[in-house]
Amino acid sequence: MLRVLARPLLASWFVYGGVQNALEPERNAGLIAPTVEPALKELGVEEVKAVDIVKVHGALTVALAASLALSRSPRASALGLAGLAGAKAVFAHPFWKETDPARREAEMELFLKDVSLVGGVLVAATAGHSARHIARKKAKKVKAKEKAVDAKATAKAAKSKKRAA
Repeated sequence: MLRVLARPLLASWFVYGGVQNALEPERNAGLIAPTVEPALKELGVEEVKAVDIVKVHGALTVALAASLALSRSPRASALGLAGLAGAKAVFAHPFWKETDPARREAEMELFLKDVSLVGGVLVAATAGHSARHIARKKAKKVKAKEKAVDAKATAKAAKSKKRAA
């Protein structure tokens, strides 16, 4: 029962942040530009800008968060969100580069918030299925097995009938 509430609640932060990034990428592009743009330049991908990366990150975050909230491929969705949140923590909040103690503290707080979200989605990724889901899956398997046995018996009977004729 808790999973029914927990996944959408966890996903809500990602949906909100993803929508903000997709609609207003300039807000966060400035945060990642000092770290990302030199790396892109070094890789020879100068036509990709920080704004584009933030837009794509936002769209992916919304898609994966919606999938997690609806419990559609929750493990894959949670692992994808963990990767995106981890990347955001490293590139948007590099507190280790800050020299001003107050700024460093603020960036560390934001970094740790993102890392905490990574932990949350990793827990969601490892959470098993509900008892109802397991029972439903087991019943489906039993029904499929019975159907296969019936089909085999029918085929065997048809084969015997054919031989007798």
